[in-house]
Amino acid sequence: MKILLLGGTTEGREILASGLPLVYSVATEYGAELAGRPGAFASIAEIRVGRMDAKNMELFIMENEIAGVIDATHPHAAEVSENARRACERTFAPYVRVVREFAQIDLTGVTVIGSCGEAAKLLNEPARLEMKALLAVGSKELACFTGVDDYRKRLFVRVLPVAEVIRSCEKMGFDAGQLIAMQGPFSKAMNEATLEMTGARVLVTKDSGAAGGLGEKLGAARERGVEVLLIRRPEETGMTVTEAVEWGRRLLRDAGGTAGASSKGVPPRGVSPRGVPLFPFFVSIADRNVLVVGGGSVALRRVRTLLTCGARVTVVSPEFHKDFGALSQAYKENLRLIESRCKIQDFDGDGVLGISMIVLATDDRKLNGGIGERARKAGIPVSVADASEECTFFFPSLVTEGEIVAAVSAGGRPSLNRRLAHRLRGVWRSWVEEAERGGPEDS
Repeated sequence: MKILLLGGTTEGREILASGLPLVYSVATEYGAELAGRPGAFASIAEIRVGRMDAKNMELFIMENEIAGVIDATHPHAAEVSENARRACERTFAPYVRVVREFAQIDLTGVTVIGSCGEAAKLLNEPARLEMKALLAVGSKELACFTGVDDYRKRLFVRVLPVAEVIRSCEKMGFDAGQLIAMQGPFSKAMNEATLEMTGARVLVTKDSGAAGGLGEKLGAARERGVEVLLIRRPEETGMTVTEAVEWGRRLLRDAGGTAGASSKGVPPRGVSPRGVPLFPFFVSIADRNVLVVGGGSVALRRVRTLLTCGARVTVVSPEFHKDFGALSQAYKENLRLIESRCKIQDFDGDGVLGISMIVLATDDRKLNGGIGERARKAGIPVSVADASEECTFFFPSLVTEGEIVAAVSAGGRPSLNRRLAHRLRGVWRSWVEEAERGGPEDS
């Protein structure tokens, strides 16, 4: 059995590289070409090209033994997502939506609007009638901009370098002098050069998040003094890429597939069957030596938890999140930062002596996997941030009041962990105080 992955995005290609058995569905041959580039691991997935409506998707799911659907389409591809939901409801196939993280943006010089139609109306306002504009909204909604006064002289369109897209633009009246056919995302310098070349004083774009190069577009516009009409993203809930990959692995295991097994056929460690909770094994790590490899935001959260529980923590990384400095001052006796790059061979032989626990939180998959394998062979508990099936324990979200602690685990879904723990923290102190006084259940 396979999972149907609706892609054509950065997130889709990241999931494609996870090794899950997939049918990777993209709308165009160009999307398939991107998936087949080195590092995309497309050789282990079936690539399907062409748009599907809800009925076609329903038939595809039933005819191809699809275990479930991961929707990693563009944040503004609302119609595709709705078709996928409807098809999954009719076929009873599990569905998850991968949500692109919202970028924190500076709204100086930015007008936030709801649609391309609204943008076209604003371009027709008297204050903008003499202004040229660069449209970076894709090709599907360009038709509404043909109602902009003098659009064949004023508007420049940046689209994918795909023959069918260019033909579509030409049919709408956009000629070669207005078309910029390039694959993004683009650097700030490239965006600046495009704005300068076109003479645009207005940039119309969609909120496509950091993965879509939004920060680079806004930065270029500010540098050039260009107004931005930003089409807001629809509000969505869903999973991160990491959570969706783990969801897929669990789904295929439950359906009798082999996802998640190691290359040697060893069952994945640390992962409970779907619907079965992990056993919360509380143990003291006070004064135990714990090694954390990685210095980013994930490592920072792990280190804070370990220090709260009294561990002696050594963190090794070539660079550190800025908040590690303050943490080091607060825990001078128990926290040591080593500015260095770990190697897998450092953990051969005696390299793991004296270590009670290892936490791997780098962005190097090969390094995390290699060190994790050596830790498991040595019988050392290990947490691997980017591969839950390689963990021998999961990091919970802790909710503490002195020595009284509750641990929240959502089966390898970190964002759900954090949300649940946040809600529990809001009431935990009052619950503890009530229980210590002898609450109603004790009377």
